[in-house]
Amino acid sequence: MNIKELLEEDLGTTLSTFNEPFNYVGRSELELDGGQKMIWLYNDEDGILSVMPDDEELVLFDKVDEALEAEGETILYLNKEYEFSYEDAGKVSVIEGDSVTEVDDRYMFSDYEAADGRIIRLVSNENTGEKGTYFGRVVAEEDLAKI
Repeated sequence: MNIKELLEEDLGTTLSTFNEPFNYVGRSELELDGGQKMIWLYNDEDGILSVMPDDEELVLFDKVDEALEAEGETILYLNKEYEFSYEDAGKVSVIEGDSVTEVDDRYMFSDYEAADGRIIRLVSNENTGEKGTYFGRVVAEEDLAKI
């Protein structure tokens, strides 16, 4: 399944990512400061499929219960070192279905990547001060299908 097909799916659709079900229950669209769009698709288990349509990038994130913080440019998690790789911010412009965001909420996030391609994303809601930590991996189009 490609990104265009994914973004046309209806809420309630069950997708498969890495042969695991992803029950698509909500969506938030963020307008990033650099002008790009980022879309967060939510499942019913605190998971997020982060989509960057312009970059054709998909990353599946699961929420991490413990709060992680960077020490300089790195994060140590599960005995692996994650190096800073990307940072951006943006404002929520559209919400559909179940979402942990509100329209006009502004989010800052930083990504840290391990040598094996796994990613830690630190997210901060500038409006509420809430912070979240997510653990993810890049999803190739062949790893994504409709069930």
